[in-house]
Parts: sequence; C-alpha cells; structure tokens
Amino acid sequence: VYIGWALVVGASVTFQLCSTVVLNGRSTSPTFHALYVSNVGVLLGGLLLVPHSAVSREECKRPAKWWSLLGGLCSLPSFIGVPAGAAMGIQLVLLVQLFAMLSTALVFDLRRGDVRMSDRKRLGGFAVVIAGVVADNLAATGSGIEFTWQTVALLAGTFGSGVGYALQAKCNGRLARDLGTTTRAIALSAAVNILASLPLDAVIWQEFNIHLVFELSDWPLWLFGGVQSAFYIGSLAVLPKKLGYTISYLTLLLGKLVSSSIVDAVGLTGKAVQFDWMRGSAILLVLVGTALFSGAGVPCIAHTTPDDEHVAQSIASFHPSFCAPGQEGSAVGGCGAGDPVAPLQDRLAPPPTTRALQAT
Repeated sequence: VYIGWALVVGASVTFQLCSTVVLNGRSTSPTFHALYVSNVGVLLGGLLLVPHSAVSREECKRPAKWWSLLGGLCSLPSFIGVPAGAAMGIQLVLLVQLFAMLSTALVFDLRRGDVRMSDRKRLGGFAVVIAGVVADNLAATGSGIEFTWQTVALLAGTFGSGVGYALQAKCNGRLARDLGTTTRAIALSAAVNILASLPLDAVIWQEFNIHLVFELSDWPLWLFGGVQSAFYIGSLAVLPKKLGYTISYLTLLLGKLVSSSIVDAVGLTGKAVQFDWMRGSAILLVLVGTALFSGAGVPCIAHTTPDDEHVAQSIASFHPSFCAPGQEGSAVGGCGAGDPVAPLQDRLAPPPTTRALQAT
C-alpha cells in the first residue's frame, strides 16, 4: 500500500508540471506567460499551507540569518521549466533539474570537504546520472526534437532552475529552524517569490502587453497545482517513517520517471516523445546513479560547523523547492527547529533524515 502511495506521490509531480504546461498553452506568448502560471501555482500552494502554519504550536523566532529569506528568489527561474516541458517533453525537464540539483549538492560537498575526489562511489554515481541524462537527450533527438538555440537556451534555463531549487532547499532548511515548522518556511518562501515576481509581471503586462489567460473551465487544473503541494508535503510526513528514506526516495523518483515517460509517449503536453530502449536505459541509469550518489539514503547537503549553522538539505528530487517535512520539532526527520545537525553519512543512514524538492 505504501509503495503504491509513494508511486502516486511521485507521479503527482509529473502531472503538476503537465497541468502548468497545458494552462500555459492557452496563451499565444507562452514563454513570458509561464511566469504568470508559475506565480499562481506558488500562491495557491502557499495559501494552502497557511492554516497549518497558523495553528502550529512550535515557537516562531526572528530569522537569525538574512540569507534564509532568499529562498523565494532562488526559485524565480522555475517558470522556465514550463515552456521547456512543452517544447521537449516532461521527462527531459525533470532529469535536467535532477542533474542540476545533484551538481549543486556535489559542489557544496566538495567545497566543505564532505566529498573528496577519491570518493569513487558518489562521483561514479554522479557520472552515471550524467550518462542517463545524455541518453535521454539522444532519445528525445530520435523522436524528432531538434536542439536549436531556443531549445538549448530552455535547457540551460531548466538547469538554472534546478540549481535554484537546491539553493532554495538550503534557505528553507535554515528558515524552518527559526520559524519552527517547515510549512511556515515554505509559506514565507512563497510570499518572497510572489513579491519578487511582481516587478517582472508588471513589465510583461505593461511593456509586452501579455496578460494572464484564465478560463473558468480550467479551474480544476489551477486548483490541482495547490492541492498537489499539500498532498505532497503531507505524504512525505508519513512515507519515510513507513518505508524508510531510501525506499521512499527511489520509489518517488521511479514514479516521476515512469509517469513522465507515459505522459511524453502519449503527447499529453503536445510534444510526443517515443518510449524506446534508449529512454528505458536512461531511466535505469538515473535510478542507479542516484542510488549510488545518495549512499545509504537520500542525497543531502549536510555539514556540521562549530556554530551549528548548517542543517541537512535534501536536494535530489522528491519535489523541487521543498525541504523535508518530516517530524517538525523532533529529533528525527524534517528541517524544523528540533533537527540535529549531523555529518552526511550519519544523516543518510536510518533512522530518518531529511529529503527535498523544485524545480520543477
């Protein structure tokens, strides 16, 4: 039952991206209009977290680090994934974001000395993920997708959004320690994202004369984006405790990859990408590489410092931009105020540690 639940949660990430691609397709200027769609999704997701944030009894303190408030800024490039998904298919977007998040994690770990160049397992896993992303690109090419300068630019922007998701997870993790709960951190991060987007929205509206296209018949798709976020966060508060973090992580990732392959094969977003042996090999390589990269559990950005400034951040793709809900304020799971700060290997081993995020 829990395995099936985890697969559904992973697939929900795929269908959330699909819904945004479909909604964005209503506009004749989809590239810029994607920012509107992204803003509405962030707004709805944040609003649905407000009730839980308000009733929580966890202590809420003033953020100790100013940079923890910048998580919303880090996720601004996430809207690029919407036109990229329409142009190249959903799975390629998800894999490029995963590659970007793992790359960011590796840079953090190398910089702090958590990983050395002699660490063959993690570096080998990273290389296998790269091979999987390359294989998926080749599969996309075989399905008629042309890599012009526009599509290359979209891929570069998608990679940037993945880096932003990893940085946002780090900011949200620190912010959750000060605000007491993960839901408060995510809700505040959503507010920052919306406020930072307003000047861009104004330019697109006034200078480019591109307006938000909203059709009343599309309300289920708009609502799905916000509900999916709440469903995702609630599920991740339960699944790791029932399945363990390693199985939960890989099952969710499998759900994302399988569902995105099906979506692309039927052309649900308007771009059909055939599922063949090359794409199947890409899925297998990414799963194996990510498992190797994560070691005994979920890939994290973790570190211990004398002043206890860092918390474990999972960045490998449960849902881009979310840090682990876990058990807020407790000694296991989550990135709330009660989280212990432990070395990477300790945080990855059972009992539960943390997980992550976009994004998307």
